Amino acid sequence: MEFDTLAFLIGCLIGVFVGWKINDRFHTTLTTDLLKTVGVTESDLRQAITKLQSDSSSEDELPRVEVRIEEVDGGLYAYRIDTQEFLGQGTDQTTLIDRIKEVNKSNFILVVSQSNGADLLKPTKP
Repeated sequence: MEFDTLAFLIGCLIGVFVGWKINDRFHTTLTTDLLKTVGVTESDLRQAITKLQSDSSSEDELPRVEVRIEEVDGGLYAYRIDTQEFLGQGTDQTTLIDRIKEVNKSNFILVVSQSNGADLLKPTKP
């Protein structure tokens, strides 16, 4: 009785492994044939992979800029902490961020600490 159960479990494990390999081969062949049909070459795929890898790592390479947010007369104003440079203004969080993107052509990550007005960038509840 124990041998039958053990043989059954081993058979199930072998079946799962073989099924997994057949499924993998099937999908690989299907995807390859599909890409060939639509005209995608291996060099196109390599370029796409390179572009995706550079896009995902580019966020890590962007400079981090510490920003101070001030609220004056219902408007929000953003300044760089290191240079005191004015970055932009807006009536709410969305317009302020859009304005900063519009005015500053270089890409960077905004860092706003609690002591520098991070609460002012939280969405207001309707």
